[in-house]
Amino acid sequence: MDSTYSDALQDWIRQLVDGGWVDPEQIRHLQSDDEAGPEDLFNASGRPLIVAFFGGTGVGKSTLLNRLAGEKVARTGIERPTSREITVFLHRDLPTDQLQRHLPLERLRISRHGNDNRRQVVWIDMPDIDSIEESNRQLALQCLPYIDVLIYVVSPERYRDDSGWQLLRQHGHRHAWLFVMNHWDQGHESQIEDFTLQLRQAGFSNPIVLRCDSREDLASRLPDDFGKLEEILTRLVRHGGIEQLQLHSLQQREAARRRHVERLLQLLGQPEKVDELKRNWRQIWQQTRKDLEPNLDWSIKVLAKEVTGKGQKRLQAGKDDEKHLLWDLWTRKHLTDALDRLLLTAADLGLATEPVRRRIDSYRDRIDAVLNEQIRRNVSAALAKPGSIWRRALLWLTGVLRYLLPLVASGWVGWQVTARYYQGMQGSNDWLGVDFAVHSLLLIGLAWLISHLLHRLLQPSLEKAAERGIRQGMDQAFMKMAADVERLLTELQQEWRHLQRQGEQFGPLTGKKATEPISDELLDHMVFDFLLKR
Repeated sequence: MDSTYSDALQDWIRQLVDGGWVDPEQIRHLQSDDEAGPEDLFNASGRPLIVAFFGGTGVGKSTLLNRLAGEKVARTGIERPTSREITVFLHRDLPTDQLQRHLPLERLRISRHGNDNRRQVVWIDMPDIDSIEESNRQLALQCLPYIDVLIYVVSPERYRDDSGWQLLRQHGHRHAWLFVMNHWDQGHESQIEDFTLQLRQAGFSNPIVLRCDSREDLASRLPDDFGKLEEILTRLVRHGGIEQLQLHSLQQREAARRRHVERLLQLLGQPEKVDELKRNWRQIWQQTRKDLEPNLDWSIKVLAKEVTGKGQKRLQAGKDDEKHLLWDLWTRKHLTDALDRLLLTAADLGLATEPVRRRIDSYRDRIDAVLNEQIRRNVSAALAKPGSIWRRALLWLTGVLRYLLPLVASGWVGWQVTARYYQGMQGSNDWLGVDFAVHSLLLIGLAWLISHLLHRLLQPSLEKAAERGIRQGMDQAFMKMAADVERLLTELQQEWRHLQRQGEQFGPLTGKKATEPISDELLDHMVFDFLLKR
């Protein structure tokens, strides 16, 4: 697997997990099928064939290993510790540093030999797969990716207990399989036929089932298929079986990755559903405003009185003072309930709810600030310029007339006084009397009073201006909240589509080696009869 490809895939998976698009548990299988393989235990060039014995308790895995090794490698009977540890039997020239780095060192027992004819085979005796201790089964599964050939050993009395190899079957799709019925001296040919049928029903089209009698007394051993078992393993070593198994493992890892990526894309879903979520959100928000508005009228009037009283100070105050000035808990609950309904709608549509929830929760705590800011801005603007533009123009005009009309009236009276005084001095007219003085004062007073009353009458109410500012602020805040949430959903949809496009690029590698079939007829028989049905 190309490292750049693998790094990009892992980066995509991290984005899915970090963004909440998939649950970490949903990618556990994909991570378990990562880069681990037999080539990790030894140098890929000229590495040995790695053969492991699996099976239940008492089926004779260790005795079979001792017979294959030609010496007593694995302890048997009551002294056998393999239910707790792994026994590795390998040639003395093979290095073990990589082996010890990948296999659990604290549960690893290494035994060496000097037989050059068996240099290219590493034997591993695994813990009992049917152990009641979960840690033992996990140990066996942990080592499974590093195996080339999986030899599953059964006994005549326990071959129908398929829980062990069914468990391995779920994880062992990258290996060659051989089945051995050990203790053949206690078996019957009908049991071979029955066991073979059982395997075929599980998906192995034509499994290789071998008979072995591994008793230490050579004279009492029955004829069996032990020689055929040795022949199969020798053929794999000498005729390129290791390379083809490695190729097969690579093909299966690539196929598994593709299946998991396709599964993750299915879990990711379709970004187009966000458009439907947006439409639902508009309906939810419209209904929320409809429910809120009749009940907000009284609160707005009370708030307007408070703003025009001590509100000027409070509008200049910090956010802590504002927080409970501009709305109550009942209003906030309706708004947050709308966000909760949006989350429920996302779940009903089958969308990944965690990314939606994260964005909604991040906005939930901002709705106070959005509402406060819009109301604060509009109230300040309304109080700075109360009333309509026409009313403010008339108010300005009456304010001017309040001074201009008395001045004009006073000027006219003064002109009359001056003119009559001059005429009186010429003896052509009477002097002004008390009536003129009274009427002049009345004229000046009326000129001032009428313009003053008109000015007072046109004076806008600060309370009404504040109320108008609050209503406008709430309308703008509600529109902004609806637009903000829709914008968050749009950003979510864009990220979603980006992740989807990234995932669609991860298919199996298409190099020549990755598509070559296994050419060895025997090996093809061992691995593909089963795998083609997966």
